Order: sequence, then structure tokens, then C-alpha cells
Amino acid sequence: MTKPLTIIAEIRALPGKGDALEAFFPEQLAAVATSEPGCLAYRVHRSTTDPDQFVFYETYVDEAAFEIHQRSPVIAAFRQRREAQGLTAGPAKIATYREVAAR
Repeated sequence: MTKPLTIIAEIRALPGKGDALEAFFPEQLAAVATSEPGCLAYRVHRSTTDPDQFVFYETYVDEAAFEIHQRSPVIAAFRQRREAQGLTAGPAKIATYREVAAR
């Protein structure tokens, strides 16, 4: 049986735009929760030392569920809105992981 897929995605706001970028996240999280049953966890964290740095911690049942997320029109709309408002310093840096131990 395949273990769930965990994604760590880093996103950087343009200098001084961290608060504006953070304002997008509650609506985005709600949209993922209601439209992606294959998403097991979707959390956003803000750096304690750099207010323009954010990390997404996401867990999906499998690669197919993550691909659905990546192609989701809801997520595409959020990306377009952020870009149109000039909030991000570039695309997210995405890394994929599988759990090997837990407590």
C-alpha cells in the first residue's frame, strides 16, 4: 500500500506584502477543504523571522490527488489573483516526501 504524499511548498511574498498574501490563505484553505477529498492536510505557516516567507504543509492520499490539486481551477484562480496583485516573488518551490517515521 502506498503511503500518503506530503508536499512542502515554500512561497515568498514581495517585500512588505506578507500581510496581503496571508489574507488569501483562509479562503484558499476553505476551497481546498470543500473541493479536494484526496487532500488529507493543508496547512500554511508563516516564518517567525521573515514575515514575507510562508510554507505550505500538504498531505494527499496519493500522487493522483496531488495532481488534481495542481490542476484545480480553484487553485489556478488563487495563483492568478496573487500574481495580478503583485504579491509573490516568484513561483512556489515544491518538494515531495513520503513519511518514514511518526509519533
